[in-house]
Amino acid sequence: MKKTTVGLAISLMLSVASLAVFAEDLVIDSGETFIVDEKSTNLSVDKLVIGDKAVIRFAPGVTHWELLAKDATIGYGVVIDGRGSDGADGAAGTSYDEAADACRSGKSGSGGDAGEPGARGIDIYLGMDVRKIGGLEVISDGGDGGAGGQGGQGQQAGKILNCNPAKGGNGGSGGQGGDGGDGGNVVVSLNPLNEKTGLGALTAAVRVSVKPGKAGSGGLGGVGGEGSEGEYVRAKTLTGSSKWVAGGRRGRNGAPGEQGQEGRYGQIFVGGQFTGFQQNNQAGGYGPFNDYRPAPAASSESDASEEEIRLLKEQLRVLQERMDSLENE
Repeated sequence: MKKTTVGLAISLMLSVASLAVFAEDLVIDSGETFIVDEKSTNLSVDKLVIGDKAVIRFAPGVTHWELLAKDATIGYGVVIDGRGSDGADGAAGTSYDEAADACRSGKSGSGGDAGEPGARGIDIYLGMDVRKIGGLEVISDGGDGGAGGQGGQGQQAGKILNCNPAKGGNGGSGGQGGDGGDGGNVVVSLNPLNEKTGLGALTAAVRVSVKPGKAGSGGLGGVGGEGSEGEYVRAKTLTGSSKWVAGGRRGRNGAPGEQGQEGRYGQIFVGGQFTGFQQNNQAGGYGPFNDYRPAPAASSESDASEEEIRLLKEQLRVLQERMDSLENE
């Protein structure tokens, strides 16, 4: 009967858009780089082994990662790098290098483009029964905002040819800097399997960073174009056959762009059973974290089956809530 229940739960979970991936083992060798793609953002494994100096990164498009492991061993110098990407700098505005036609005022340079915002750090949930952690660093900093593009240079006015002086073109405004990305939310929920290694020793081997991304700087304003140069023109005067015509006004320099906003800190939990975030400078985050708990070690085969059923039902409930939320959006 238990096998039937487990099979039904697995079938139901796989039918819900394949949101969870189950595997017996996940082994990442020492020095290896493991890429989490969109198909493996929700992993549940029986055994997890991560070798020394292994690195876990995330493919473009991945916004969160949830990993449940019943038996985990993590080496030294392991890094989970989920920092958000930096925003691209804005393009500079159009400038005019050549002067305008004779007697024509210069054209204004166009404004610089805004810098793109930095990406949010990856939301990460690790729920693990652990034998050993040598050293684990989880980075989920927000990406920096891109700088605003510089405003375009104004065009120089055309030459005076028996006409009034012409004005130089104005410089374009600088683009606004992009906002920094928010730090992600990180949960590292641990349950010691080794009696000689307590929870305190495990958590001491974990470092987490959820810093906000820096604000992008505003772009510089474009330089105004020169007015037409003053010169003598042919004209009958009391003193001769030419007169001096003053040059045209220079164009205004463009206004500098405004700086973007700094991102917000993410939230952190490192400890045993997840009861709430320990760092909560700003609201926000990945809601389903509140619904997950690490899978406790089973004391017997019978207990393991019961616990497996309970865990599968709990995950199914969370997945169903997620699907309901998506349908209501």
